[in-house]
Amino acid sequence: MDSKHGHESLPITTFQRARQRTWWTRVPTGLLCLSAAAYSAHTLYSTQKASVVTVHALSESLIGPAFDWNSIKPSTEIEWTPCFAEYQCARLILPLDYLSPPGVGPNVTIALQMFPATDKESYKGTILINPGGPGVSGTNFVMRQGRNISYISGGSFDVLGFDPRGTGASTPLASCFNSESAKGIWNLQAGDRLLNLSDGSVGLTVARERAVGALCKKALGGNGREDPDGTAEEWGTGRFMSTPSVATDMLRITEKLGQEKLKYWGFSYGSVLGQYFAAMYPDKVDRLIIDGVLDGYDYRSLSWNTNLVDTDAVWESFFTFCSRAGAEKCPLYMPSAAEVKARVTAIMDGLEEEPLAVPFAEGGPLVVTRKAIYSVAFQAAHKPVAQYAALADMLLAIEQVDQSALATMSSKFGGGFECNCEREPPELTGSEAFRAIACGDGEPVMYTPKDYEEWFTELSASSSLAAPIWGVEYLRCTGWQIRPKWRYMGPLAAEKTSHPILIISPTHDTVCPLSHARQVHTRYGGSGLLVQRSFGHCSSSAPSLCTAKYVREYFINGTLPEEGTICDVDELPFLGLVGGDVERMATMPAEDERLLNALRGLADGAPTLGYF
Repeated sequence: MDSKHGHESLPITTFQRARQRTWWTRVPTGLLCLSAAAYSAHTLYSTQKASVVTVHALSESLIGPAFDWNSIKPSTEIEWTPCFAEYQCARLILPLDYLSPPGVGPNVTIALQMFPATDKESYKGTILINPGGPGVSGTNFVMRQGRNISYISGGSFDVLGFDPRGTGASTPLASCFNSESAKGIWNLQAGDRLLNLSDGSVGLTVARERAVGALCKKALGGNGREDPDGTAEEWGTGRFMSTPSVATDMLRITEKLGQEKLKYWGFSYGSVLGQYFAAMYPDKVDRLIIDGVLDGYDYRSLSWNTNLVDTDAVWESFFTFCSRAGAEKCPLYMPSAAEVKARVTAIMDGLEEEPLAVPFAEGGPLVVTRKAIYSVAFQAAHKPVAQYAALADMLLAIEQVDQSALATMSSKFGGGFECNCEREPPELTGSEAFRAIACGDGEPVMYTPKDYEEWFTELSASSSLAAPIWGVEYLRCTGWQIRPKWRYMGPLAAEKTSHPILIISPTHDTVCPLSHARQVHTRYGGSGLLVQRSFGHCSSSAPSLCTAKYVREYFINGTLPEEGTICDVDELPFLGLVGGDVERMATMPAEDERLLNALRGLADGAPTLGYF
């Protein structure tokens, strides 16, 4: 494996590649760690055809006909039903409350979706996947990434995604709003100003959180009684969505699969879920990878003020890679990174002074604001390889006031909401799941303007780009009123797990810094730490054959990389494949080519963390 041991500086290799074009596409939120009220949840998909290695969007032939989860009868055992052409689906009945005696109280039904192993002769079991959030649909993620993850892990494992309790296709659904229309209208009322300490945006955000908190308390908090014959709604669905309950769900799923111990790959918040599992059930670990690591103690404290220490470095890489790539590959090219930065800053500052009207946008007229562009840029910084080229196109369109181009990009700026009168509660795709899980895992937040001002000032010193967006995260829990019945307050550590866990981190992660991964590494005895020399959130944001081969080796044989191992990547933003497309592909073994293709597909759907 091509790895390096030593310092973690990031030399940028110059090479040639036909320019990659990617376009913003509305997709299910299972590909994101969270969708937001104020920030649209979308991702980028590559439609490039010039490159030798292409990444294909999931076709209708692979998805298959529409599938109704309600057509599956829930069962206390996993009973697989064919679904979505090449997948297997099931609905598993599990206890709502693990602290009650067995058989007492209502149940939840967990939606499971599996991409079956392709190498049946060497079958090695099932890997559970969590794409982050908290609260993102694992079934949607596996729908789009199951084949890629299967190939990366070696093909001999089933890849299983599940919707955490209260979310997605799991029931009961923890929804605070009566309709998608009501939720959409509420989201639109958030306004178009970036969070700061001087214009009332903080007070407005706190007031909105208190309103949602009261709404959710009524919808999800229960009736204050735990009648043995009561429903989950009467017990209060929101009281039973905390991370220890989800970790225990994973254990029960593993047991129902006929496996004694868990195989798991968790991204972003999924790294927290993995830490909880390894701490609560250290003797039930078979293979456990946490990738894009959030310090579990920092998460549980709800402080969240150390996440952005590398964010500006990731954002600065946009300017560096653009300058290195040249005008053919980056439309914002300038001779130096500093000049690219000045150009981008001028575009963003111009929107603050004069927002841009787009009268003929798809879905209706809209106004492009600085807040919208900050949100898009922060999303792109999670996935530089997949999204920086499209971000550059967008910024150029704004600079040139290219109305035709902006009209086709309108969904990224929050346009396209359509009102409807359906009374069916909407699928839980974001903010409510985040509050129920993350706020429930932490202590109640005692908000004061003075404390928040100090917190936000410190955060702004870490990242000028992300602080106005990430600053909202701290406020999400200020109005949350539901306390979980089960909070795990034991150590997020284990002197020994039944098999050592593998921790993976980029050198520069947008929201989960390498320092978090190093802290977690010290808490789990025998664990391995694999560092990937890259920018973006989780190792999956930048294709690396080196990292993928270590992942495969770990899942198949349980082998950890040597201490101090650092993997380089095989593709960089704007520039393309390291070594040049034609030159590299001419000498690349067929197996590496297939593996790289899977990695590039996974990079398009790499997780994000937060309300984006």
